[in-house]
Amino acid sequence: MAGENFEALRQVVVGASETDRWDTAVLEWRVIDLREDAAGEGVCVCGQQNLVKLFTIRNSRNGRELFPIGSRCINHFGQQDLDRDVSLLGDLLTLRAALQDGALVTLTGEYFSRAMLEYFYDNDVFFADAWNGGDSEQEYLFMLKMFNKHDKDAITKPQRRKVSVLLRRKIEPFVLQDPRLQ
Repeated sequence: MAGENFEALRQVVVGASETDRWDTAVLEWRVIDLREDAAGEGVCVCGQQNLVKLFTIRNSRNGRELFPIGSRCINHFGQQDLDRDVSLLGDLLTLRAALQDGALVTLTGEYFSRAMLEYFYDNDVFFADAWNGGDSEQEYLFMLKMFNKHDKDAITKPQRRKVSVLLRRKIEPFVLQDPRLQ
């Protein structure tokens, strides 16, 4: 990032924070959503142009929001949780686009990650129901086990069917309606 863009970012972030120091101001922010501008006409709060992925961040201390902000600027915060959210939301947006395009989505690294499966569990995507005996964690652990298999050919036919059902009935509806993706 050019020095002038970083300085602009620093001024905007510190100006919207409760503290007047960059190193503590960055601790106040959380990523709350991601929007896609396919035309690439987004302009970051730092002045960088041609953004496609437009993030919104919210200050957890005062509720102020900054939009749009690009992933490179968020990476400058040096916060592992923000970097994880940027990556996760980008992956979720890719998965949503594939689902909307009717692509064959399988439980592979092309569309999924361990962090995404954990996000689904944390957001009750694997909700308790009669099919899992009221134990949503077992579905999460099952999907994680299937995702982690190096030899996907070793997945049995009943396991493949269960993965397919969970993708269609639980994951797909959630991803298509996830409020963090705009």
